[in-house]
Amino acid sequence: MDRFFSPIKNKTQIIKLLMNSLKYMLINQKVKDERKGGEIVLIIDKMSRLFFIKENKCFSIVFPFTAKYEDAFFFSYRNKMNVDGRLTSEVLSLINSSDFESNCCIEFASPISDYQEANDDSYWELIRELLIMESGYLRYDYDQHNYEKHGRSKVHPLNHYDLFYSSNATFKIGLQEKIEPTAFIDLLNIKTVCKFLD
Repeated sequence: MDRFFSPIKNKTQIIKLLMNSLKYMLINQKVKDERKGGEIVLIIDKMSRLFFIKENKCFSIVFPFTAKYEDAFFFSYRNKMNVDGRLTSEVLSLINSSDFESNCCIEFASPISDYQEANDDSYWELIRELLIMESGYLRYDYDQHNYEKHGRSKVHPLNHYDLFYSSNATFKIGLQEKIEPTAFIDLLNIKTVCKFLD
């Protein structure tokens, strides 16, 4: 649960979330009802999004891969490269390494170049896409703790959407009542009737 529902503050965490979600879906693990703490829902239609759902919280990010399901998931990037357990581990290793945080672009580029030469000439294209893509982050919260902390005020509404993830860009849209995960998914579905703000 911590791997999928920890707070997101930057693009690196978005990439980690994507890679860990791919790993989990590739395992195709069945979870007993009594052990379920949340859900990951993948919807690819006019939209291509991952939804993360647990009690009192839903959030969504863009899903930049194609997917097939035939008894198990198969993912690819622009139909150029397979996205499998090995590739997701390589991306996680890259962004978890000290080279990723380096002030030197050569130290960042060197492991990308090495992997690309040995394995797949689309690797840099994938890494570039992950770094520059619009993440489409949106979260719904039923947040009793912060609502009480802020004196039950409209500064931090009990039910709200949080748009964007970084502290400089984020803002809230208050809601009058609690919503179900289906309503959150519907909000982002561009094929259904649009919602309006009063």
